[in-house]
Amino acid sequence: MMDLKSMNTGLFKLVIKNYKLLAIVGVIAIVLSAVFSSPAFIAPKYKSTAIVYPSNLGEYSEESPIEQMMQWFDSRKIKDRVIEENDLAEHYEIDKEGELYSYYMLEEYNENITVAETKYESAEINVLDTDPEMAAKIANSILNNFNEVVREVHKNRALEDLNTQKEKLRVVKYEIDSVSKVLQNLRENFGLIDYSTQAREVTRGYLKTIEGANKSNINIKEILKLKDNIEKKGGDFILYNTNIYDLLKEFAKIHIDYNYVLSRYTRIMTYTNVVSEPQVPVKKVYPVRWIIVLLSAFGAVAFTFVLLLFAAQPKSK
Repeated sequence: MMDLKSMNTGLFKLVIKNYKLLAIVGVIAIVLSAVFSSPAFIAPKYKSTAIVYPSNLGEYSEESPIEQMMQWFDSRKIKDRVIEENDLAEHYEIDKEGELYSYYMLEEYNENITVAETKYESAEINVLDTDPEMAAKIANSILNNFNEVVREVHKNRALEDLNTQKEKLRVVKYEIDSVSKVLQNLRENFGLIDYSTQAREVTRGYLKTIEGANKSNINIKEILKLKDNIEKKGGDFILYNTNIYDLLKEFAKIHIDYNYVLSRYTRIMTYTNVVSEPQVPVKKVYPVRWIIVLLSAFGAVAFTFVLLLFAAQPKSK
């Protein structure tokens, strides 16, 4: 206990004895850190932030909408578009012809641009840049390119579905035309137009002739001809007539699906609900000079005190 008390007393005496030196070191550290953390040495950076929710992304595997959104934001396709659109190679002063261009470009991109999922299942986009207007421009560019890239993917899927529906319509239309030709032949060459009505009328006319009714009002020849045609081709007429109605129903159903897919293909959709739009920042966020000054002063004083402590130790003989 006494040793600890003695040690504390010794440290206190050492501080009192060298307080002027420690104060001078602290002041020098404050001045130097203030100078070297100024815009002349460290370019200040501004932050533009956007907060968005996913929208209209649909289902993909077992991923939730926010997980899909985060995957897209991290995709090379969106990053390359943002880099190209804002000419970030020139902005970050990276040589496009250099062998390690892609490496340095992505390092700079990831250092200044971050997208994080929030606890509310939204995405927060933060862009740091020495130019406040550029920071907001890049943030908007990320959102715009996200919508464009996802829209292209969805349009390609819709186009595949559209082509599938077109092919279905073509096949059914071909079958309708084929059946229609057969029915046309039955109408023109066999006089079959309405099987039920014609069969009933032929039966009535045929029975009247058998019963000896007035033959002057009945065309026996045509009735017998139609009766013969019905007997030969009536079954075909019923089959194809039923078939044509089924095909027309199927065609109508496919056409509804086609129109739905067409509307998806032609519709201009967005895939983000913007909660907080990117703004041009007015206040820098980096560097925080008071923290740099405080840590520099504390570190310099602490280091000097340690040196004094070692110097004050008795030298071994």
